[in-house]
Amino acid sequence: MAKVLIADDNNAIRSLVSEILQGAGFDTVTAVDGKDAVEKIYKENPGLCILDYEMPNKNGFEVVREIRNRTAYVNMPIIIFTADTSRDSKLKGLNLDIDDYLNKPADPDEIIARVKLLLRRSQQGLAANPLTHLPGTPSIQAAVEARITADEKFAVLYCDLNNFKSYNDKYGFDAGDKVLKKTAEIIIAAAHRDLNSFVGHIGGDDFIVVCSYESSEEIAKEITQRIKEISSSFYSEEDRGRGYMVSNDRKGNEQKFPLLSIGIGVVHNTKRPLTSFAMVSNIGTELKELAKRHDESYYVFDRREN
Repeated sequence: MAKVLIADDNNAIRSLVSEILQGAGFDTVTAVDGKDAVEKIYKENPGLCILDYEMPNKNGFEVVREIRNRTAYVNMPIIIFTADTSRDSKLKGLNLDIDDYLNKPADPDEIIARVKLLLRRSQQGLAANPLTHLPGTPSIQAAVEARITADEKFAVLYCDLNNFKSYNDKYGFDAGDKVLKKTAEIIIAAAHRDLNSFVGHIGGDDFIVVCSYESSEEIAKEITQRIKEISSSFYSEEDRGRGYMVSNDRKGNEQKFPLLSIGIGVVHNTKRPLTSFAMVSNIGTELKELAKRHDESYYVFDRREN
């Protein structure tokens, strides 16, 4: 089940909605006001938000306006929880891409039904990755092609974890999922350097960032540095101590594997035109493979002019 953020300054309502959704199998995170809600959204990357309309330090609409400016959250389902049922209020909300309203007090069954419906529609419509909730390939392609059509300077970061399969084989899928979620959080946080950036999850351990050329190197630096800092925390004390992991390769032979790292290929159009998503993808894959030849986290920029 997806993670749901519940933001309400009323402790009783916040606790009640959280309890209802947890009883339906959802993971929940809560926020006490609008400012806290924005911080928790960026930190926790929820699949859906329920925001109280009247909150201190940013009301529900102000929270929506802020997070919709970040492309990683453009398609995240949002429900406004309110006692204000006026037509004007709802029209204003529609202009902010609010997905639904829940009137106070809400029936528990209705809360659960609406959350499930919006999450299902979101994943079907965007081909979103069910683990990280990031947009998948159709949305990634659309984001890249929009930059090409706009004829603006941009960059695309192709990010791929090194030694993830061997880690997954030894530590299990639950541990692997935690690595992917943390990687997504790190990439999203780094991409915030560019307010118009787009973050997508191709699948497995492959991620994409579409951003301005000017911000691309700083984003790549931050991602590689953060992965370096936390990589060892995913391992047992024994593996951390020796600085590598012992596991079987694809042929079943025991082998030493370096700790998790990330390789990033950075494609951009400042030296040569990029004319299609296929061209961007081919160059990005090639650069990413060059970056992955290093045992530590590393990024490679496209320096060619033709």
